[in-house]
Amino acid sequence: MSNRPPQRAKRPCLVGSCKDFASNKGYCDQHQNRIKQKDRERGTAHQRGYDARWEKERTKFLDENPLCADHRKRGLIEAATVVDHIVPHKGDQVLFWDKNNWQPLCKSCHDRKTATEDKGGWSYQPPVTQKPVDCYVFKVGEIVQAATAYAIDTLSCGWTDIFEIKSIEDKKIEVHDADGFVHRLHHSHFKAVTA
Repeated sequence: MSNRPPQRAKRPCLVGSCKDFASNKGYCDQHQNRIKQKDRERGTAHQRGYDARWEKERTKFLDENPLCADHRKRGLIEAATVVDHIVPHKGDQVLFWDKNNWQPLCKSCHDRKTATEDKGGWSYQPPVTQKPVDCYVFKVGEIVQAATAYAIDTLSCGWTDIFEIKSIEDKKIEVHDADGFVHRLHHSHFKAVTA
């Protein structure tokens, strides 16, 4: 009887049409070289625009948008740690710096979105020229409710209390609480009241 532990079964290469077994990071030797080449073509994070300027803007954006947008859509609260490009910029600097194309996500939501978009690899795609539509469209005079625990804490209100939007400036909504105090919070802390 051998004292060696059992060996793990070989897995097929992640390239769907390949019949070989994976030897390194999910790919056979032949496809591993292609993946490395695509990774080199992709460039470093710095070459793709993620530099000191990005880090400053990213920090500012996450300060203004502290909650994960995907969790928020599902009625859950999770801290955002990543600024995601809603429409992948693929090197287009205009789209890269367009703040209307940014959304706050937690790491797990961002990783899931990126994996879905990339489908296991990177390939050049021409830049997208159409700008995304901002899904948070509020108007002065509209009735809203607090949508986050932060807003409820700040406004000293309940989940069902309603507020009239007094003004909107740079994605910040101004409302007055029950005591007449003025509060300006980012639009992500509110939801529209549906009839």
